[in-house]
Amino acid sequence: MHKNIEPAILYFGTPVVLVSTLNDDGTANLAPISSIWWLGWSCMIGLDSSSQTTENIRRTGECVLNLPSADLVESVNKIAKTTGRQNVPLHKRALGYRHETNKFEVSELTQQTSVSVSAPRVQECPIQLEPN
Repeated sequence: MHKNIEPAILYFGTPVVLVSTLNDDGTANLAPISSIWWLGWSCMIGLDSSSQTTENIRRTGECVLNLPSADLVESVNKIAKTTGRQNVPLHKRALGYRHETNKFEVSELTQQTSVSVSAPRVQECPIQLEPN
């Protein structure tokens, strides 16, 4: 059976990872990232330099990599074109992005306390990677 789909963003070639970080006001940010791969024990992440996620990682040095299963595709798509930046960068605005303060709520995913970092994990993700 063939099914045509039109996802909000095409995540092609690499798995989607939900990167959770902490904003400067202590609230959580959650970003779907598809530019991610592993080389041995090192993870390479391609982030937009204007993203809230990038700013948060630079400021705190922390994040959690949450690997969603296929049954979370709807939750991922709900935040595909969102940004934690209050002033949406022009290039993202042109692509249809909108600001969302609480992406956990929008995606209907649950924050879970992490073991070794301040950023939360995504409870529904079967794999949650945080530094030890």
